[in-house]
Formats: sequence, structure tokens, C-alpha cells
Amino acid sequence: MKTILGSIWKWIGVVATISSILGLFLSFLSDDKSVKVALFVFCVVLIVILIGVILTLNRLIKQNFPEPYEKISSFYEFKSDDGKKSVFEMYRLIQCKRAVLTHIDYKFKWSGTKKPKLSSNSQELRNTTFLEDLNVWDKCEIHFKTPLTYNESTVVHIRTDNDDYDGKAEPFISTRLDSPIKIMQYKVLLSYKDDTFSEDAVFERKPIDADVDSGWEYLASIPFESKYKQYQYVIVAPEPGYIYKIRWIK
Repeated sequence: MKTILGSIWKWIGVVATISSILGLFLSFLSDDKSVKVALFVFCVVLIVILIGVILTLNRLIKQNFPEPYEKISSFYEFKSDDGKKSVFEMYRLIQCKRAVLTHIDYKFKWSGTKKPKLSSNSQELRNTTFLEDLNVWDKCEIHFKTPLTYNESTVVHIRTDNDDYDGKAEPFISTRLDSPIKIMQYKVLLSYKDDTFSEDAVFERKPIDADVDSGWEYLASIPFESKYKQYQYVIVAPEPGYIYKIRWIK
């Protein structure tokens, strides 16, 4: 608060100096012109002070929150009916940590040959970029229909429609966690599996800055729910700085 007030007083000091000079200038003009000039300058001054306050707030917020938003929870679902075509959906609850936030970046990677089709039921996707290098994330911008203000929360949604026509896609979901989150939930629905299938899935992780071919740290085995033909796993307060992955047998 002291920093904010100090910034405001700094801008008021600048305005006071300008006003003194302006007052001397207006004394040489007619009353009608003086009123118009004074009104114009008053409006400009208010805008300048407002911009100064917003810039100060943004600087203070960034000191406490380096990321533009805080991750609260994430839900991931992978669904396939035939083992080739699939749908992946991500729902994430976030809280804005900027004075105004119009969009965020989303990184992703599909291991198959054919590029996935991206969509969202809540936001607008722009500037989607696909790179040939499998070790570099693809990305897009998620634009909010209404900009978020500080501490305002919303649910971000991404859907990808995938076609593994040549069988080259790998059966896993990975999540790059570079900041804290309260909960992550995974659901993998494989309705094409026969009634005798019972192989466990594996949940594992490795550091974000690890080499591409470095090993994964085993965390848990996830049993296949034969009745619903799915895997389901929840992890509470996972440690940031890792890439988490759930993988299963295709």
C-alpha cells in the first residue's frame, strides 16, 4: 500500500508542476479558450494517473506472482472407442494474477503423425503452432471472451480430436507442471478393450529440465476398472518442477 501511495503522490507531483506551468499559459488566453484547454488537460491528467496506478499494481503483482495465473485444479480425460480415433479434453480452474488478463498460452504435443484438431467450448483459440520436432512443445493462445481481472477465476477448456490412423501415437498423457497446483485428476476410457484385459497403467514423473532420453521415476500403478473399461487417478498437491505422465498399453 505504501508503494502504491508513493507512486500516486509521485504522479500528483508531476501533475502539480504541469498545472503551474499551464496556469501561467492560460492567463494569456481568453476565458472560453482557457476553459476548453483546462478541461482537455484535466482529462489527460486523469488518464495519466490511472495508467501510472495500473503499472504500479502490475509491477507489485508480478513480484509476488511471476506467472500470470495460478493453477487451482486440472482434469484430463482421454477417450477412444476403437484404439485409433480418440478425444482428449482438459479442464483447468485458474485464478488471474494480473490486473487484467486477456489470454494465456497453452503448450501441448500429440505423438501421432496426423495433426490433432483443437477446439474449446469456453474460449477462443488463436495462433496455433505445430512443430515437427517431437521434443519441442506445440502451442496456441487461449483468449477469454471477457478479460479476467485480478483474483477472478475461470475454467479453461481444451479439446483435441486425434486420429492415430498409422498406429504411431504413444498411449500416454503427460503434464508439465512448472508451478504449484492443488489437484490433478486423470481419466482414460478405453471402450475397445475386451473383457479379459486387466493390465495396470503406470503413473511416473521426471524433472522438467531432464534430458529427453532420461529415465522416469515410478510413482504408482493404476488398476484397470474392467466394469467401466477405464483408468482413473487423482494426485493431490503434486510437486512442481516435474513432467507427470500416466501411460498404458495400447
